[in-house]
Amino acid sequence: MPIYAPSLPPRPELSEGSHPIAVLAKFDLKRVVKRKVGFFIFGFIFLTILLIELIVLYGKYLINTSPGLGGLKDFANKIMTQGADYQAGLIDWWILIPLWFMMAFMVGGLISRDSLYRIRPLVYAHPVRPQDYITAKALSAFIIPMVVMLPYVLLPWGFSLAMAGKAGPIWISAPLYLLPAALIIGLLMAAVTLGASAMAGSPRASFGWVLGIVLGTSAIGGIFSGALQSKQWMAMSPYFLVQAWPQLIFNVSEPLLKWIPTLAGTVVHIAFWTWIAVKRTKPSEAVL
Repeated sequence: MPIYAPSLPPRPELSEGSHPIAVLAKFDLKRVVKRKVGFFIFGFIFLTILLIELIVLYGKYLINTSPGLGGLKDFANKIMTQGADYQAGLIDWWILIPLWFMMAFMVGGLISRDSLYRIRPLVYAHPVRPQDYITAKALSAFIIPMVVMLPYVLLPWGFSLAMAGKAGPIWISAPLYLLPAALIIGLLMAAVTLGASAMAGSPRASFGWVLGIVLGTSAIGGIFSGALQSKQWMAMSPYFLVQAWPQLIFNVSEPLLKWIPTLAGTVVHIAFWTWIAVKRTKPSEAVL
């Protein structure tokens, strides 16, 4: 009986299957989630902060509704009013500081890991354009901080609404303010992290690059602020920019920074670090 060579299946069309952006982004997100040590540590930190916020909300509700705790009502209203400052504080430094560390530790390797293991030449050997590659990385870097911030926007708001309705500590319209602030913060963090990752040669170096950019610009901004007697120079720092956006959108009485410096600093950082990431991930840079 003759033996015939096995026939090969027909070559699929490039239009079939998932888009390269979706494939790359899905792979990167899975790789970040699989970092069990970082996922456990930062998950525990963010869950603890969220539980504390919910407990404080419930404590204020009990004070306002229990006759026996009437003496504490004035004190509670002083430390947790329903004003714009309290609403903006739902996304504040105690969330943003560990979020910066998480971005540096878990997301900083999105590009630098590919540089370390010479993966980009293999990626570009497939029908993947450079703009597909950087868009997938940017999408992954943006989704991760948004996934962290969304529970801080929606859960306290829903908890307050379920307990006391309009009389709750959190405004019914709070998500309309917090979601745009979270979007801007996510874009800024993603741009800085991608730029740092593109500059670094390994995920460990990316951690230092991200923190170096955040702390270095803060130090430079502090020098200019002290020399020129204006704290608006702190808009040079992404650390202060992400804190300023919720305050500006809620129109608090004394925001950390003003609108023009904050908007200018955010645009410059997003444009500059995105440009760095694009330049450092070109096919010519992939050949080492």
